[in-house]
Amino acid sequence: MSAVAEHFSPRSAAQHDPAEPLRSGPRAVFAVAPVGVALVLLSIAVLSDGAFALRQWGPIAFFGLVTLAFAPRNRLSAAALAMVAAVWGFALWSALSVVWAEAPSRAIEGAGRNLLYAALVSLPLLTLPDSRSATRMATALTVGLAAVVALTFASALIDGPAQFLAGRLNDPVGYRNATAALMGIAFWPLVCLAAQRELNPLLRAAAFSAATSALGLAFLTQSRGVLLGFSCGAVVALALGPDRVRRAWLTIMAVAGVAIVGRRLLVPYDTFLDTAANSGSAIAGAMHALVVLAIASFALALVLALFDGGLRISEAAQGKLGRLAAGALVVLTVAAVGGGLVVVGDPIRLARDKASEFKQLDTAAPGETRLGSTSGQRYDLWRVAIDEFRSAPLTGVGEGSYPQRYYVERKTDRNLSTPHSLPMAVLAETGLVGLLLLLTVPVAAAVAVGRGWRGLAPEARRPASAMLAGAAVLLGQATVDWLWQIPAMAGLGLTCLALGVAVVCGRDAAPAPAARRLPVRVLGILVPLLAAAVIAAIYLSDLDVRVARADRATSPQAQLDTARAAERLNPFALAPRYLQASALETLGRRAAARRELLGALDREPRNFVTLALLGDLEVRAGRSRAARTWYRRALALNPIDVGLQQLARRPR
Repeated sequence: MSAVAEHFSPRSAAQHDPAEPLRSGPRAVFAVAPVGVALVLLSIAVLSDGAFALRQWGPIAFFGLVTLAFAPRNRLSAAALAMVAAVWGFALWSALSVVWAEAPSRAIEGAGRNLLYAALVSLPLLTLPDSRSATRMATALTVGLAAVVALTFASALIDGPAQFLAGRLNDPVGYRNATAALMGIAFWPLVCLAAQRELNPLLRAAAFSAATSALGLAFLTQSRGVLLGFSCGAVVALALGPDRVRRAWLTIMAVAGVAIVGRRLLVPYDTFLDTAANSGSAIAGAMHALVVLAIASFALALVLALFDGGLRISEAAQGKLGRLAAGALVVLTVAAVGGGLVVVGDPIRLARDKASEFKQLDTAAPGETRLGSTSGQRYDLWRVAIDEFRSAPLTGVGEGSYPQRYYVERKTDRNLSTPHSLPMAVLAETGLVGLLLLLTVPVAAAVAVGRGWRGLAPEARRPASAMLAGAAVLLGQATVDWLWQIPAMAGLGLTCLALGVAVVCGRDAAPAPAARRLPVRVLGILVPLLAAAVIAAIYLSDLDVRVARADRATSPQAQLDTARAAERLNPFALAPRYLQASALETLGRRAAARRELLGALDREPRNFVTLALLGDLEVRAGRSRAARTWYRRALALNPIDVGLQQLARRPR
């Protein structure tokens, strides 16, 4: 890691500008500790189902918010300050939407996630003292991503069937598209590292081998969304540079390598389509092909790095060689585009066919790869989201309230809670206000990078562009997937974005003046602390809910008491009310149980789950007619649910 950091650093100690404080020793460690701990927690979260559950991401959010409240802060440029203000504005707006949300229980949890993201964006920008510190954290994150790729590779090689689901690589995140995004985020920093001529040849070769492995693992997920994310990362990595030609050729070689073994990598998915079961031998064969690819990539990159680093020719000859490589790259690109046009024929007709296919609910048929198909449930999900936006264009229907209308209007039997698109979800749930606030984050980041890029040394551009390319993968794929609801993934991408901006703007960072206005200082402490208090409350409530569920079979009274404590901590949540109703019914207090469920229905009148539970209660009381009424009301809010259809006809 020290060798990597040496070459990633904006300037060496000998080149240090006296006007910029060079931090070292315990003070430097203390300055980067908050971001360092956050990176460690994110790495653990990635390997823990992406920290999808509140019990997993709650502690990270609490740490980030409390640390942010008390850590020394930098004075930011206008663009970086706008970035921080926008992400906090979006988080607070989503929290405010609890007031009008149709599902307040989901709104408060969604707002908590957004507060976590606000903390992760703010920490690198506000607490890292200079560009050197930001570069070190970018280096640490790159090394961490390489370790995650290696761990994923080893796990799939040792016990492949346990890592695959339906013939597609599922772990370590526990969701195939998110695992693909993780590999895509790792790919670009590793390629940027491998393209550095000054780096040790062995490190360059190892970085390229890891990047190729990440690309192969992403291919094993058969995720379509990562294609968009990968392309967005490519635009950023190649547009910003430096080392554009090397990065481009390394990317082409990695893609070509995966294409060569692509047929073998598809065998696990094709076998599942034929047999409806994971095949250990098929997975082993695919992983062995990936091992060969990783070794070949290392050997090829090592030879190229030795040749590249060992060139002892004049600057004029180097320029000619660079122009030759760039020219060959242009020729290859033109040939690829021409070959693509020959294969697809009429591109306009192809686009129309794919647009028509997008509206179909069927997925790829057996024997077809998913990567070339645009069908699925996305069109149905986005249609409902647009309808919700039209119903409340300014404010949206409230954070987390998308499912209320989706279950009424859906045309598929998929039980989902998000439109699988960040822009669509934001428009539907937080309206134009939320969308404008969220869009301000990447726009402000782009402005901050644009203003500082010209005066940035190539040594600093490398880690900055690597982090920004990783962020582009996440943001690009999030437009067609629900990665925003997976805190480890969204948090990782936003941290990459903040680190990239911090590398660019960190050279201008200075401690915030001690004499700044007292209200601003108090607000900067109170807002994160209040947010941390909200996170603590909903986290402890969720903990009590889990304890109450564990008490169900042993002590109804203990379950009742714990569920009431959970409700006091989070009065918006419905689970504590459900558990209280269950305990009260067990204790023979059916009327009180009914009142609890009716209270939950008052909180969320369009929640079909509460209506179905009221029906269940009446069935156990022997009141079939009343049960049928509740079931029919639930069915009206979820009309294609087969179980509710049966219960509405004959309660049991």
